[in-house]
Amino acid sequence: MGITEVTKRALVGRKLRSTQLGETLLPKRIALPVFASDALSSVAYAPDEIFLTLSLGGLSAYAF
Repeated sequence: MGITEVTKRALVGRKLRSTQLGETLLPKRIALPVFASDALSSVAYAPDEIFLTLSLGGLSAYAF
């Protein structure tokens, strides 16, 4: 094994067989930050997008 394979195995772990893939579960401390980030980013950027839309709508209404 080369140095890259040893490093990869240390960081990522061993390969799983196809029969083992259905049995894998993420622990809650890893799964929550990974899968909740989409909802958090939607909530974080929503006020900016609402303000942008209202600004463009107000500007176009002011032009007429």
